Amino acid sequence: MESPKCPKCHSKMVLRTATRGKNAGGRFYGCSRYPKCKETLEYNPSEQNDATEKTYQADTFRVDHSYPRTLVARSRIQGHQVRFYESAALPKNIFDTLRELEISENSIRTFSQWRLDFPKATKTPQWPERERQVLSVVEKILTRGKITICSPLIEEELEKLFGHMDNSILKNGINVTQILASCQSDSLTPWLDSSVETKFFQELLPVILGSAYFRWVLPQVDLSSLIPTNTSQPISGRVDFFLHTPNGKSIIVEIDGEQHNNQEDADRQRDALLAQYGFNVVRIPAQEVTAGVGPNIAYLDKIVDKSFNISNESVMHNALLVKVIYASRHIHQIQLALLQAIQTGHIGLLNSDEWIIFSDLEKTGFYTKIEAKKVLAIAVKDLADLFVRLGHLYSIDLCQGKPHICSDSSPSNHSSSVNINFTGKAANGRTNFYIQHISVPFDIANSVFITSPAILDKPKRNDLEYFLRYIFRKEAFWEGQFDAISRTLEGKDSIVLLPTGGGKSIAFQLASFLLPGRSVVIDPIVSLMDDQIDNLGSMGVDRCIAITSQIENVEDKNRAIALFGQGEYFFAYIAPERFQTVDFRDSLRSLTVHTPVALIAVDEAHCISEWGHDFRTAYLNIGRISRQYCESNLIVPPILALTGTASRAVLKDVQRELQIDEFEAIITPKSFDRPELKFHIFHSRSSEKSARLIGMLSQMLPGTFSVPVTTFYGLDGARTYSGLVFCPHVNGEYGVVHQAEEIRKAMGIYADFYSGSQPKLSRMGAWTSTKKIVARKFKNNQIPLLVCTKAFGMGIDKPNIRYTVHFGIPPSIEAFYQEAGRAGRDRHTAHCCIIVSDDDPQRTRKLLDPNTKAEEIAMAIDSLNWQDNDDITRALYFQSKAFPGVETEKSRVLDVIKKLGEVSTKRDCKIAYPKDERAVHEKALHRLLLLGIVSDYTINYSTSEFTVRLSGITKQQMVESYGIYVAGYIGSRKQVELDKAQKLLGLPINDFITQILDLLLRFIYDIIEKGRRRALQEMLLAATVSQNDAAIRQRILRYLEATEYSEILDAIIHESEAGISKTINTFENVRSPNDASELRGQVSRYLESYPDHPGLLMLRALSEAYTRDHNYTLVQQNLYASLTSCIENYGVDKNRMYLFAAWAVSHIARRESQHVDHLLKTLLNVYSERAFAKALVSALPRAHALIPAWFMLDNTRKAVEKILTQL
Repeated sequence: MESPKCPKCHSKMVLRTATRGKNAGGRFYGCSRYPKCKETLEYNPSEQNDATEKTYQADTFRVDHSYPRTLVARSRIQGHQVRFYESAALPKNIFDTLRELEISENSIRTFSQWRLDFPKATKTPQWPERERQVLSVVEKILTRGKITICSPLIEEELEKLFGHMDNSILKNGINVTQILASCQSDSLTPWLDSSVETKFFQELLPVILGSAYFRWVLPQVDLSSLIPTNTSQPISGRVDFFLHTPNGKSIIVEIDGEQHNNQEDADRQRDALLAQYGFNVVRIPAQEVTAGVGPNIAYLDKIVDKSFNISNESVMHNALLVKVIYASRHIHQIQLALLQAIQTGHIGLLNSDEWIIFSDLEKTGFYTKIEAKKVLAIAVKDLADLFVRLGHLYSIDLCQGKPHICSDSSPSNHSSSVNINFTGKAANGRTNFYIQHISVPFDIANSVFITSPAILDKPKRNDLEYFLRYIFRKEAFWEGQFDAISRTLEGKDSIVLLPTGGGKSIAFQLASFLLPGRSVVIDPIVSLMDDQIDNLGSMGVDRCIAITSQIENVEDKNRAIALFGQGEYFFAYIAPERFQTVDFRDSLRSLTVHTPVALIAVDEAHCISEWGHDFRTAYLNIGRISRQYCESNLIVPPILALTGTASRAVLKDVQRELQIDEFEAIITPKSFDRPELKFHIFHSRSSEKSARLIGMLSQMLPGTFSVPVTTFYGLDGARTYSGLVFCPHVNGEYGVVHQAEEIRKAMGIYADFYSGSQPKLSRMGAWTSTKKIVARKFKNNQIPLLVCTKAFGMGIDKPNIRYTVHFGIPPSIEAFYQEAGRAGRDRHTAHCCIIVSDDDPQRTRKLLDPNTKAEEIAMAIDSLNWQDNDDITRALYFQSKAFPGVETEKSRVLDVIKKLGEVSTKRDCKIAYPKDERAVHEKALHRLLLLGIVSDYTINYSTSEFTVRLSGITKQQMVESYGIYVAGYIGSRKQVELDKAQKLLGLPINDFITQILDLLLRFIYDIIEKGRRRALQEMLLAATVSQNDAAIRQRILRYLEATEYSEILDAIIHESEAGISKTINTFENVRSPNDASELRGQVSRYLESYPDHPGLLMLRALSEAYTRDHNYTLVQQNLYASLTSCIENYGVDKNRMYLFAAWAVSHIARRESQHVDHLLKTLLNVYSERAFAKALVSALPRAHALIPAWFMLDNTRKAVEKILTQL
């Protein structure tokens, strides 16, 4: 049976199970757009046909309420203007309780929707740039959520005024919906077109809708607010009255006078169009209104929902609760009204002692006269404080002096006095700002206060901490947060490395709120976007959206993108691929006309390096495209890249691809140590891994925490012992599906699984919603153990994860620390385990040897039977797919060039791609972009097409582009590579492109592919050699943290002749095994960035030889790689290389004397010149010098014999 469609937003509904509340365990249909749309339908298997039939009936209505819409209507007073809001505020404890109770979207709208009618300005204010920027930021902070959290000062003052309120009263049967729907009375009759309409409003509507009728009716609404603008039919005009109650129908009432007799056909067409979009149209002849009775009035009375006919008297038995809730909302409305008064020039911004503020709050029926004046005073004081603090940040003095707060009865004829009017009764001699609650069935789009990008000057910590408390309720910054926020506010790029759980997200979120404009947040996976949006929601921020493939409807996706372009969303969460689409680029162009992009946040920035070179090429374009399309007024927004940990290789990659090269841009903690994490390594053959895992879960981990198994896997809220098991795959024996099932069978506990991609046996389309439910249940402590791929590791902010298990070796030390770091975020002890399977050490040595070619690895992996795999080959399987070999990749790029046609002409062209080969084609295009042949490309996912812009570049320009790319990785190799490329210039264009492409690919494989294998090798070494927590921790920290050697190694990299001189000097200063170990850790980090650098390779060989836990195979491999790279990649003179090699072998001889003779024979077999043997004789002690000496003598003998045979 096909699933029904959502009656609210027209999306597909999915079957779900209630996890709490009175229907816990029951099935129901929930909207697949949850949490954006929370609509539900009852599920009754025996009545599925009926339910489906009702759904199809609803499907005939095309009304879509799931995205905000611009509401346009006439002002209530002639000569005034109107602005509509969907924004309210509550104290944090009440907000949290309402969120926990999962109050319906209808109730939220009912509480937060209102209108502000105010006089037109006599002249348009000409705001200085700084003041305009501040006004924009204040509006941003105040309108950050439909229901947001009021400031700490407001909370404190309300508690002083009304006393402490125990928010548990909200959970004890109180009708929260009724409380949220109640409001004060309003006596203002709106500006209408006729006396008949006035009679209908004043006399008939109160009878039909009840005493609170005024909040359920909206006169003179533009049709454009009710019917989508993309309809093919023309839209113009207004409706007389729009009626809507939260649970009722949306009703249009038209009062037909005589003029309608001549436009019946037009009226019928318009009514049919409105009905098509879900609106019931009731036409009442003017005569019937005059009479006060009639069939049409009776019909209207019948179809109107009257359950929300609520007066404030009906809820005042909870007086304290109601006062606190409504005082919070009134304060929020007053502040937004005053902000509007400032923006339109009715009151000034610089001198608040000129403010004269009145309000009729005491007439609303909620407060005493003293309370009403105090509520007004709280609102004004808090707003003034907000302006003052922002003035500090923006280096201007704002709101100087004490405002005048007056009661409604106070006399005033001052022209600049402002009266905030809640009851509709005008106060003569004052500028009246009228506030009235309204109700419409859709979210109201916000208007934008146009401004320019801002760059601040050295923000002070105490000012930023004010906003940290105001928005996020945090008292002080954690390490690195203040520096990151300060640099961003100053318009500077930053790369922030803070341990997992270190509060990275607040760095870009707070900075975004303090800058004018909107922010783009680039996240690698949807679960992380969902998690961050959920976390923002918990702080009252809901003006954010994730624009992802999970918005399946094309019109919906276009609507979401367009709304971001209009400035509706403060945060747009996107994958990097979104930048490659034309529609999102267009939305940025639209946005930056009126609103700047405040910042670009790149979350989990290590993915640029880890995934950009593999299967998500779009990551490598972020730096270039984001700066190009997010620029406003010639100012490029700062990029803030955030990650938990990053090796030097990854950090350099992130810097290079994001084009961030300032030294001070890197923000790191004093230490990456997480003392609460305890590390364990277990070794096992692949065939025994599952048994090892079960033993660990059933005995070892519960025993480590000294709790029984039943307690360990029991559900206990925030005290649950939550755990993650990371698997390398989704499917198969080592995948999440199989291992979760094995755990359930063996232990009888509730273990679920999560993966980014769809498991083989799951139903098409259902996995998207299923994995969201699983993630939410784990986060809410409803699942104790989750078996997952690393797609989940980045998407969770959960404090009580007590353990992680890696069911396979991670690809690097850094990846292990990132994923294990999901545990212990509450700073309590957590245990992090790895089960390592290195079933064939000899094979592993060959595969990880830097001298082994990528093609050899691909062939070796492809030839293996699945039962012969271990952790190393399973890890290299993915790498071999990303790096199949130079010839294979070159063939793929040349195939794309054939599709592009003539590449020497500047033009745009389109090429199609098979859906399963998009990543291959995109990687090929990026290779051409590096050479300058392609200047840009976009992707149309619906048509499976690339639009490619060819640059018309010359051969010489390609050489220069190649040199720039090489220099970005390692400047000391640039000239050697340029010399190679220059020699190709005489070739015909097609041959030239083929050959320079070959150079590019070989360089990429030298640097990136070898760097990946180097990282895996270091992880394996750490797991093999380090057998206890202290040893593992030391290895990790030496790998991640800079030491005294960092500056020295930087100098080696940039020195000419492959840094040979500085390499020799560096190692000559190594005095102990501890020094050697320190050097080894640092060199290992650098080799991931520069895996072919001769000096680093030699230091890796020598430092390995001189550590206590040395591995001679590694000594030998790195020595060979160093000497080969000297000549092939760095153009070092052979004689210079021979002296370098002789020096190195002499030092190895002191430590590895038993291996040196074999090493010498191998080297002399490769480098048989007399000069090399002579250098060895000079450098080695007598015992080992005999081998090269006999080698020279034997060569002399052979030469003499050759001469004699020729005589």
